[in-house]
Amino acid sequence: MTPDERLAAIRAIHDSPLRIVLAVTGGGMLAVSDLLTVPGGSRTILEASVPYSVRSLYELMDSELEPHVSDEAALAMADGCLARAQHLVSTPKPGTEPWPLAGISCTAALATDPPRRGEDRAHIAAVSDSGVRIARKITYSTADRIEQDRQTSDAVLALIAEIAAG
Repeated sequence: MTPDERLAAIRAIHDSPLRIVLAVTGGGMLAVSDLLTVPGGSRTILEASVPYSVRSLYELMDSELEPHVSDEAALAMADGCLARAQHLVSTPKPGTEPWPLAGISCTAALATDPPRRGEDRAHIAAVSDSGVRIARKITYSTADRIEQDRQTSDAVLALIAEIAAG
């Protein structure tokens, strides 16, 4: 995603009625920064978190699901995020439509030191209150952690934009 494409996607997200809770662990951090750097983030993000410890991750997922970096874990995280969004959202004013809500998640195993034995990868997921459930795996063509996070974050933004567009 080019910087112009990223900016356009974020503006479209912020211009939509979608409200999200977002959790990222191990990768996808730049997506949080990107969303909050472009004006309008308070219209989109109800909460963003980094459940980096195992206990924090298990609390978000409401289970001790393993492996932590998998489609199943990403979906469990997104389920927890959607539940949190539903808890945080206030009742709309009479005569107004309720906001569409989604839980967005990313769990990743990026390049590290010492190098891991397995594959560098990320799994992202979105779960909406309208019943949409999406999980995607990301693999990398680079061993550079910063570039991996950029690729992961762009995939997270693209997923949010997809959910926002309906």
